[in-house]
Amino acid sequence: MEKKQSVTVCPITKNESSSTYLLYRAARNGLYGQRSEYASTSITDAMFVYLDGAPSPESINALDKTYRLKPLVCLTDSWETFIKENHPDARIFKRYMMMPSCHFNFDSQISLPDGFDVSLFDENAFEIHPFSHGENYPSFAAFQKEGAGAVVWHNQKIVASASSFLTFNHEIELDVSTEEAYRGKGLATACLNLMLRDCQERGIRVHWDAQNEISLHLAEKFGFTPEGCYSVYVLPGK
Repeated sequence: MEKKQSVTVCPITKNESSSTYLLYRAARNGLYGQRSEYASTSITDAMFVYLDGAPSPESINALDKTYRLKPLVCLTDSWETFIKENHPDARIFKRYMMMPSCHFNFDSQISLPDGFDVSLFDENAFEIHPFSHGENYPSFAAFQKEGAGAVVWHNQKIVASASSFLTFNHEIELDVSTEEAYRGKGLATACLNLMLRDCQERGIRVHWDAQNEISLHLAEKFGFTPEGCYSVYVLPGK
């Protein structure tokens, strides 16, 4: 068996981070999530919890009471130092940020097993909200205008989906999911092949935040290049 090579990606520097995370930028502009301001810091809860500025007694108290068990992203060295020194039992996960793009590589040889069909999101798929996809858009009309997505159907059920999680300034955050029982059949690849072709034709800039090396390699297959890696911390519950 061929040994899989490890991935080396440089860390995202702190002065780049606030412009890197689309969810954070959308939250700062009031589009998504919640943001709390303190004397020397801010805590932005936008699926991930982004910690900016310098820890203060009020923000530390809020972190302890509200944000345990949530994924924390430190946007400054002072927050990262605080987490490491005060929460050595925190779980740490590495994620890989890809360079946003609106030009992709496509595979013309993709084929699905018999009984599986891939298509762009229509109103029926949108109303189902597979894997919660589409929930951040107020209507199918808004999704059609600002978002993008594709699904795989099997036995009248959506079993895989690639979709914009949200849209901000004509940029989208990508999310892709496959039901566990249907993984390993190339369904996510088929969804992405169709969705990203639609994004390229419409000039939509796509952000891909890979949660592991499998997602990283899939992103690279479609022409994304790594921008950097970063750590996500999860504090244990009390």
